[in-house]
Amino acid sequence: MKSLLPLLFAVFTLHTLSAQQTTYFETGFLLGLTNYSGDLAGSAIELSETQPGYGLYFRYHFSPHFSAKAHLYSGSISGDDANSPSLSSRKIRFSTSIIEFAAVGEWQILGRERYSNTGIHNFFITPYLFGGLGLTFADAKAEYYGEPGPEAPSLPEEGLSKRFLLAPVGVGVRADILDRLVLGAEFGWRPVFSDDIDGVRQNGNPEKGDWYYFTGLTISFILSDPERRRR
Repeated sequence: MKSLLPLLFAVFTLHTLSAQQTTYFETGFLLGLTNYSGDLAGSAIELSETQPGYGLYFRYHFSPHFSAKAHLYSGSISGDDANSPSLSSRKIRFSTSIIEFAAVGEWQILGRERYSNTGIHNFFITPYLFGGLGLTFADAKAEYYGEPGPEAPSLPEEGLSKRFLLAPVGVGVRADILDRLVLGAEFGWRPVFSDDIDGVRQNGNPEKGDWYYFTGLTISFILSDPERRRR
């Protein structure tokens, strides 16, 4: 029995060190662009309506391949019938700021340990996929800018939601540059399970849901790295 104690202690120590090496925290910022797809867009992405977007996030790495991220993103989205030949005669436009809170899970496809067995930092690049759930807050006011008359739509519409459930999904790539620095880029879709985020429901297409997009560059700083502290 006594001979097993050192072995059990060694196994526990190795397991603890392995866990310390693979789990860590980071925080970072996203700087990028937003866009919108919905009733006031003739195509999936209208480049002329691209707006700035930004945000911050907090990420926890469970292992070299899996992590969880909570983020707060903000920006603006807009749309205008004038951008589409098929919609231009309707003459409606909108804009709104958005604030998004969400939590996503991430799969880092080529993820690896941040340090070698000798304690040297491993530089690596990995693509990743993400998906999760969140809430977006927006208060769009659509407006009609055509000639007044009996055929003019009644705007702004009443009874539209200002809070939206969303499911952010997307792809990204991250480069583990230094002990404390990670650079990356990501692109994500945001279906909001609603037709209200652009301020148009009755005057639009009720069968066409609204989406928006965030894309941008990311910069992260490692907050906790036990392997680094032991060196």
